[in-house]
Amino acid sequence: MQYEVTSLNTKRLLAGSLRKFMREKSFSKITVSEICLDCGVNRKTFYYHFEDIYALLKWILDQEALKIFLDCGLHGDFKDTILFLLDYIDTNRQFLNSIYDSLGYDGLREFLYEDFIRLLSSIITNLEKQEGCLLEQNLRQFLCQFYAGALSGILKDFLKARHPGSHKDIQERISFTLETSLLSLIREKGKKVS
Repeated sequence: MQYEVTSLNTKRLLAGSLRKFMREKSFSKITVSEICLDCGVNRKTFYYHFEDIYALLKWILDQEALKIFLDCGLHGDFKDTILFLLDYIDTNRQFLNSIYDSLGYDGLREFLYEDFIRLLSSIITNLEKQEGCLLEQNLRQFLCQFYAGALSGILKDFLKARHPGSHKDIQERISFTLETSLLSLIREKGKKVS
């Protein structure tokens, strides 16, 4: 147990250093050596915990937002998850813009894509249960990919302040679109479960 706490503390120390440097310069200009020096750890320690600086960044995103919003999405109302995500973007706009500016839209999307797929899969599962239907696996996979791309685009526009409306307005639009279109698809294409 003590080792796990120490390991988590080391990861948090490295994450804090990366975040600090990202306030000062572009993500692509930050090196593992700088992070290690800042934290007072050697490179072996860094590489013991993370494959590279991108893995550290992914860990930060998972720890700070995606794990929480996935837990909300998997166990609660996905509308709350969307609102949480919008709030997270607002609170961490500088950090996320630094990632976006360094990696581009595709790079940022790549970090978030699998988590969006899991969120959408949980939304579909909940709606299937509600309707007593199951979608064919290929259609389910297509819908997850389709809506993950749409959600990524909407959130990118929100990040870049190009999306009009309040958090509540955006949340309601996303939720309404997901719920009505997915329910319609499930009712039309789903196989009744007995």
